[in-house]
Amino acid sequence: MDNKLELGTLFRSRREEKGLLVRQVAAVTEVDQAIISRIENGDRLPTRDQAQKLAALYDLDIKEILTFWLAEKIIREYGDEPFSPDAFRQASNELQFRITKKDSDNS
Repeated sequence: MDNKLELGTLFRSRREEKGLLVRQVAAVTEVDQAIISRIENGDRLPTRDQAQKLAALYDLDIKEILTFWLAEKIIREYGDEPFSPDAFRQASNELQFRITKKDSDNS
C-alpha cells in the first residue's frame, strides 16, 4: 500500500474496483452511508472497528490497514506540533524497548 495515499481514498478505490455502491457497503458493514462518504472523502477518519470492517470487505490486510489507520490518526492529531518528529522518535524508541523487554520476560 502507498503510505502517501489517504485511507479514505484507498477505501473508495477498492469499493469502486469491486463495483459496490456506498449504500451496499453501509449495509454490509453496518456503518451509516454518510459516515462511509465522509471517510472516503477524507473528512473523517474511521474508527478502528470501521477500518477493520472495511478492510475485511475489501480483502485488505488488516495489520497493514490498522498500521496505516493509526499512523494517520497520530498525524492528524499531532502532525502540526513543532516537536512531533522528536516526540515520535522518542515514543518509537520507548515502544521498541517495551517490546524487547516483554519478549525477554516471556523467554
